[in-house]
Amino acid sequence: MTLFEVYKQALTKLENPDVDEISVRIILCEINNLKSMSDFYLRKDEEIRDLPRFQRYFGRFLKGEPVQYILRKTTFYNEEFVVDKRVLIPRQESEEVVEFAIKKTHELFGAKKLRIADVCCGSGIMGITLGKQLGYEKICFSDISKDALDVTKINCKNLNVKATYYCGDALEELIKNNEKFDLLISNPPYILENEVVDDAVLNYEPHLALFTDPNFIVYEKIIKNIREIMDKTLLVVFEIGTYSHPKLEEIIKKYCPDAEYNFLKDINGKERILYLYLK
Repeated sequence: MTLFEVYKQALTKLENPDVDEISVRIILCEINNLKSMSDFYLRKDEEIRDLPRFQRYFGRFLKGEPVQYILRKTTFYNEEFVVDKRVLIPRQESEEVVEFAIKKTHELFGAKKLRIADVCCGSGIMGITLGKQLGYEKICFSDISKDALDVTKINCKNLNVKATYYCGDALEELIKNNEKFDLLISNPPYILENEVVDDAVLNYEPHLALFTDPNFIVYEKIIKNIREIMDKTLLVVFEIGTYSHPKLEEIIKKYCPDAEYNFLKDINGKERILYLYLK
């Protein structure tokens, strides 16, 4: 069978073909080692290289497993990262957070080589991307999950990023080791337990990295102790959720009343970014 014949046949089995057909193409590109969607259309009359493998992958997708976990990879900021069930799948919204961090860092620090921390790092996509885009003096990754840190280490190795890794809650290991930074980026868990979540997320992605309590305790642990890891100045950029603004502003006013801070919306008009600048 040709790629296009397999593609057309697969579409008949999808409940939402308009939404999910791109995942079929992604799997087919992987099977035939095609580098882009353009290649798929240019080479759609090629014979599929491994139909049984496609059928296994497609069967998993029909059961709800995200295509990124099936293929064990995803693209973020034009780089390929390893992801699996130990870590969250990076979202487009996280690229916006990183894009803001890059812009704000240039504004505050110019071309300075930075000391960067990625806390609650997951797969390490944020810290790695910042390091490659900005340059760095050092990068440290911290996560409470050793499994997540193992994925970060794989991605750092694959993308030639030299880093230090700490397994611990929030900033505790960074503080114990007297680490100091210019830039901290973090995507802590921010989904409240009563929020509606897609089944694919709920059934496959790690709950430790998804769900928080109403007090957003991880954010509080970071903000409460943030001055312990700053030298002269520190830019902190968080990815945040829709309902977190009031509580996070309360935490900032309690622990960092003199910090410059702001809440920013993403391309969909949802509050997605919180930054603090301390000096």
